[in-house]
Amino acid sequence: MDWLKTKMGSHGWDLTDEDIKKPNVLFIMPIQYALQDMEDFEEYFTVKVFEGTREEFIQRCKKGKYDGFAAIIWTFSTSPVGNLDSELVSFIPASVSIVALPIAGYDTVDIDACTAKGITVTNAPGVVSAATADTAMFLILGCLRKFTQAQTNLREGKWRTGLPRGSDLAAKTIGILGMGGVGKAIAKRAHAFGMMVNYYNRNRLDIRVEAEHNAHFVAYETLLRESDVIVICVPLNASTKHLISTTQFDKMMNGVVIINIARGAVIDEAALVQALESGKVASAGLDVFEFEPKVHEALLKHPQCTLLPHVGTNAVESLMYMEKLALRNAKKFLMHGEAISAVNMVAPGKPLENLMTDSVDISKLSLTLQG
Repeated sequence: MDWLKTKMGSHGWDLTDEDIKKPNVLFIMPIQYALQDMEDFEEYFTVKVFEGTREEFIQRCKKGKYDGFAAIIWTFSTSPVGNLDSELVSFIPASVSIVALPIAGYDTVDIDACTAKGITVTNAPGVVSAATADTAMFLILGCLRKFTQAQTNLREGKWRTGLPRGSDLAAKTIGILGMGGVGKAIAKRAHAFGMMVNYYNRNRLDIRVEAEHNAHFVAYETLLRESDVIVICVPLNASTKHLISTTQFDKMMNGVVIINIARGAVIDEAALVQALESGKVASAGLDVFEFEPKVHEALLKHPQCTLLPHVGTNAVESLMYMEKLALRNAKKFLMHGEAISAVNMVAPGKPLENLMTDSVDISKLSLTLQG
């Protein structure tokens, strides 16, 4: 807390490390990439890392091990604790005012339960758009050009025997379902490949944004009916689960290509398998699955499917930026009562009380912290 001692010294206060107790912040799994930012974070907060199981975490909470902790940085992708569902939320100490996620999607969190308990949840949107869009283009190339099957042929010593002809991306119509940061990044890449870009979004973009991304707004039914390639870019929630199912597949052109880099359950996987087997869907490029890590056997066996084990954001730079944003969210919320990218609306806390113990006069500290 050198920053605080310096500030207090300028006001005539001579503080030592013993005078200041830094707030505790719990990390579910350690920070791996944003190490420089982590060093800065530890100037302000005492970091404790938990790497155990869900049951061990619950037992520690029951025993009061984390009572008084101010925040949690929760890395779901590598933690055996699992989803932050309503059960787990019930065990989180009342002192925790923010759960910061170094991920973009937050379908693994019961937001309503967190809100009811007064916990602000933050995520890391935007920083993963490029990596996710790159993944989408890989899947499109794999499906349209038959590159996935070509690689399998090569590894099996078949060369081009039995390999079907692929199709160029140029002049194909791509329909992007969901035009947020990821959708926009895909639109730019698809246009560079010569594709015609259509999109459907709950709210139409400004025409200047459309022009910047060479994207054309169309009705949902039109997107389903006229797209050679459909890319799913919507978040998973109650209204988007099984957004694409038998009814939607029936409206698509024969031989459509389906790409999903969002969340697996947006597509009814059983309906997708039926559409593949009937030929309605020529191929599917999937980085996410409805019941992952379990993958439908029919998808694994289908020669025209390009499949990845949910690695869309598994790039060092993206992971680092997500960790950086999680740290910034926690720090700003605890020190100033507001977050950078909050998912839910919770009344702001009292940052100074969250920041210091009663061993230091809060009224005097507020003068220095505001300066």
